Amino acid sequence: MKHTGRMALAQLVAEEFGVPLESIMLLRHSAESVKKLLAAGGTVEDYTYTQPTESAYDYLHPHKTPVELLVVIVRDQVYGVFRVLGVEREGTTYSLTSEAHQRFDMARGKPPRPAKRFSMQPMHTAYADLPVHGWEGRSRTAVQRSDGSFFLEIAVAPRVDPEDASTLQQQLNQRLQAALSDTPTRRRERLALAPKLPRIVTVTTAAFVRNADVIAEVLFRAAGKCESCRSPAPFFRRKDQSPYLEVHHKVRLADGGEDTVANAIALCPNCHRREHYA
Repeated sequence: MKHTGRMALAQLVAEEFGVPLESIMLLRHSAESVKKLLAAGGTVEDYTYTQPTESAYDYLHPHKTPVELLVVIVRDQVYGVFRVLGVEREGTTYSLTSEAHQRFDMARGKPPRPAKRFSMQPMHTAYADLPVHGWEGRSRTAVQRSDGSFFLEIAVAPRVDPEDASTLQQQLNQRLQAALSDTPTRRRERLALAPKLPRIVTVTTAAFVRNADVIAEVLFRAAGKCESCRSPAPFFRRKDQSPYLEVHHKVRLADGGEDTVANAIALCPNCHRREHYA
């Protein structure tokens, strides 16, 4: 690898899903095409799932190794990984796509071509949304397979994710505040190109081994009513039809509070959230 701190995207995906490199295709949709596609009301999925027959984009080309996993790159970020399940139906690039996609093709002056509509399964991947490097100056080459001239030069720098759940939540809260303060237009633009499946990360977390007798005594004391707002429990548990209340520590265990009946209170979900966030 030429890129310090970066790793070949295809190799990472091959290891993640246990497939050979030969069965992976990297597909880069140009930023300008995606902009026009979205303006026409189309979707990246529609653009991806239908491809001209026996073209470089044909995932099951009769003279090439079948593509098992497709890595889609949009605006030089990993949009998603899709498993190719087979050909759903055949027709033309117009008959197999939505009206929005047809408008997109007509605006580009693209005539109908024989095509395949593929059945695709979006996959959870650890590399969704990562910036992609190595395609710079090669915009006319939209596809790379294992025999491509720069297949292994397409690289990402895996993120260093937080190791604990609380930091992960803090980061989400920061992103949420930024999103809430942004304009609806900018949010919708990001949503149109956001991976549909989120990345999965492994985190470590510390938990308290709570005393079941404390929980039981507090629930019996509450007798089915929230000890804050005094309203009846909002519903009954499916497994035993007992009133659903949540036992909350007045002084948090994380702050040195005791796991005792005196330090606990039974709350409805609404009041419990208020205790934590109001």
